[in-house]
Amino acid sequence: MVNNKFVRFAVPFLLFAGVSGLLWLYSRHFLWLFPAYGLVFIWLSPPGLGGDKSRANINHQEKELKFLFIFLVSAIGFMLPGVASRYRSAEAAMFSFAEVAALWALFYALNSSQSRAQEQIQKVSAELSDYALKIKTLQGEIKMYSEHRSCLLDRIKFQADLAAYIQALAACAGADEIKAKLEEMLKRHFPDAVTGVESGAARDSLANWVAERKISLFIKNTAGENRFYPGDLPPGPGSIVVVPLNLFGSIAGFIRLTAARADSFGAADMRRLELISTIAAVSMENIYLYEKVKELAIKDGLTGIYTHRAFQTRMEEEILRAARTKIPFSLIMADIDHFKSYNDVYGHQAGDAVLKAAAHVLAANIRDIDFAARYGGEEFAVILTGVNKAEASAVAEHLRQTLESRHFSFGGKASRVTASFGVAEFPSEAAISSQLVRAADERLYKAKQDGRNRVIYE
Repeated sequence: MVNNKFVRFAVPFLLFAGVSGLLWLYSRHFLWLFPAYGLVFIWLSPPGLGGDKSRANINHQEKELKFLFIFLVSAIGFMLPGVASRYRSAEAAMFSFAEVAALWALFYALNSSQSRAQEQIQKVSAELSDYALKIKTLQGEIKMYSEHRSCLLDRIKFQADLAAYIQALAACAGADEIKAKLEEMLKRHFPDAVTGVESGAARDSLANWVAERKISLFIKNTAGENRFYPGDLPPGPGSIVVVPLNLFGSIAGFIRLTAARADSFGAADMRRLELISTIAAVSMENIYLYEKVKELAIKDGLTGIYTHRAFQTRMEEEILRAARTKIPFSLIMADIDHFKSYNDVYGHQAGDAVLKAAAHVLAANIRDIDFAARYGGEEFAVILTGVNKAEASAVAEHLRQTLESRHFSFGGKASRVTASFGVAEFPSEAAISSQLVRAADERLYKAKQDGRNRVIYE
């Protein structure tokens, strides 16, 4: 079919005018001529729906057919009176035709206006669809941004909490303080749960389960739990979390949370608890290592008692205390008799065993407030706080007898170990620490000269 718009409209008019003229001239052949109007429909009929024409073109042709159909119906209304009446004048027919044509023109104008409005509506609808798609896309992006923002805020909050945990636990000075701080953190973050920090070995089947597997225990609902006997769990629904506290690879305690409602804890809570447990364990390990390093710095590695440097510090402290309180203190200097022979005859391992035994005797037979140190080589020093020389000599005699009574075996041969002791008092026999050490050392040397294995205090 022809798609030129002028041709599509001009041809129907010519067909209509020709058929109408024939009907006017040969009105008696109306039934034969009127079907000729169908040529207009044939000319304007749309292409087959199976063709290559677009749907928009088909809709446009359907609107034209609607318009022409109404026009043809109007034309029929104009022609029928002429066919029915032979005496109708040409002027009256032209007037009727003009009237129908005017109505047809009005309808055409209205239809064109409606078409333009429809096109505008379609255009606006298309724009609205585009905007709706953009809005939907923006809403998706906003939702994604909100979720990302929420995730970042949660991560920032978690990292801030983690930094606070590290700072709070790192400031603790001991295991008891760490435990108290842990309980405070747990109560703050889990106010609706019963929280607790248990130290030591497992006390029930739940903690024992964690200790055996070295992993955390998470029970969402105790009512449906089948890993434990009913008597091991609280009655009714509830939630339980048990997290181990690992110290140098061994379990030193447990963090326990119990809630009366099922599904009270989630994966995020487990992660938080495990991090808190790790931070607490690291803090306790740091405290232990610090104390160990501190102890190694002031204690002798072989004998386990204090070093000469620690002895000097303690001497200054005792002198200041005695000067302030006017209460004397005494110093005992001890030296193992014939120590070189143990190394020469039995070897250095025997000598080390003698030093350890002597140090153990000194440390085990004095008060907690007193002080025992390895002064150097096989020589030892003992500071007795608030004790005069006479009392200190009695303590020295007890130490001498205790060491003498111990039995040793070197190379399968029984042996004894003895030591000589010298005692001096502050402030009656010295004004400074070096004078006190020299006084006690001179008496120790006198004990050696007098036959060893004795106490000299004068």
